[in-house]
Amino acid sequence: MSRLEIWAATPAPFDAQGQVDVSVIAAQAAHLASTGVHGAFVNGTTGEFPALSTTERMAIAEAWARARPDGFGLALHVGGTDPDQVRQLAAQAEALGVDFVAAVAPYYGQAPTVELVVGYLTMVAASAPTTPLCYYHIPSMTGSTHAPSAVVAAAAAAIPTLASVKFTDGDLIEYDRVREAADGLTVYFGRDELLPAALSFGALAVIGSLYNGLAPIAHQVTDAHDRGEYELAFDLHRPFREIAEAAGRHGGVGFIKELMNELGPDAGRPRTPWGPLSPADRAAAAELATRLRSHELPASRTGAGRGSR
Repeated sequence: MSRLEIWAATPAPFDAQGQVDVSVIAAQAAHLASTGVHGAFVNGTTGEFPALSTTERMAIAEAWARARPDGFGLALHVGGTDPDQVRQLAAQAEALGVDFVAAVAPYYGQAPTVELVVGYLTMVAASAPTTPLCYYHIPSMTGSTHAPSAVVAAAAAAIPTLASVKFTDGDLIEYDRVREAADGLTVYFGRDELLPAALSFGALAVIGSLYNGLAPIAHQVTDAHDRGEYELAFDLHRPFREIAEAAGRHGGVGFIKELMNELGPDAGRPRTPWGPLSPADRAAAAELATRLRSHELPASRTGAGRGSR
């Protein structure tokens, strides 16, 4: 394994009727641990958190806490639009002993000032006072226009437990500013399709959806980069870019879930607004998975995938 710390943003597990099925989680955890993933980032964007009830999010969290192998990391995203729900989820995360708790900034109308964002994060931290806090920056989903470096600098002064940022954005200059905004901060890069560029900017840790199926390749990319074989690293990384391009044409988050179902345990169809995908888009995911497996991607050697649900 390379020196890169990889966390997979895990999909929510649903059965054939679209209900949460926590029995799938043990297979998800075993699959990730066997493919060089260090931890699971649960109930995030890939986990379709806006489409889940509080009860469902808590059930998924409890199942992951039971299923994770020894030494395997667990992080829970608890952000949302209902403060009571956020507090409840954060308190549960602390009780489960997770490695860190994460939250997006308020969305569906962003908080108008950095101070209000920090106030929201302070609320999260107060509900899990002994658990490290991760600020989850994903402006493509939240619509936030606040510079994350400004949020982090202000939050670091107000929240003793602030420990990390999940930076899901393509602005690498701002990524660098975030890393310098507070001492001792771990910044997880979240744009899987830009991994080689992030490595050149000094990335040490990542969280992303594609690591559910392609973590071994990410380690290969990192090793090649660290040896100075930059062209090889870029070439090895090609499947990530191909997936990103296909997702843009075939359903975004929903397409990624269907593709990861092909390359790992089947977590069922995505809920609205990201699913269910059309038959044509699902066929595109299956076809891409076949081509990826034909190139003998390490992720395809685990014996998982092509679920029957």
